[in-house]
Amino acid sequence: MPAGTLLVELIYVVEAPAPKKLQLNRFLPATPVRLLLDQNGSDLAGQVEFEQFNRQLNAVKRHTAGKLVSTVQPEVHKLLQSGEALVAKQAQQLIAQARQLADESLTTELNRLEALKAVNPAIREDELETLASNRQQVLAHLDQANWRLDAIRLIVVTHQ
Repeated sequence: MPAGTLLVELIYVVEAPAPKKLQLNRFLPATPVRLLLDQNGSDLAGQVEFEQFNRQLNAVKRHTAGKLVSTVQPEVHKLLQSGEALVAKQAQQLIAQARQLADESLTTELNRLEALKAVNPAIREDELETLASNRQQVLAHLDQANWRLDAIRLIVVTHQ
């Protein structure tokens, strides 16, 4: 990349807060989504592995960083908007997968318990109601899942 190229690394977290009793983490644990945007808003995260990239970076002094941020602020705001659009697609896909997994898993569990109740009178109706209620609550919380910007890093390419 040419010297002076600006990159913005964004780390979002996709999550669905819910009461612990629902064990929502089985389906959607807090999941980081990394974007590495160039000046055009293209995501390079798939081409640039985090650890290898991180080892190549050097921190700058606070004073220099402050000046840099002031200088590139309009570009960064534009890239943040691009990042929101890109992360929305990825996050919605993660949430949809989690919702499908939760629905299949909890429906299977409910069907199994209903079949067991047919041959075993020890299975109480309130157990079925509790499981059905938990399934409904899990799906409702997954419908409310969202993402948040957790970290941002500005990178300026230099050749030293």
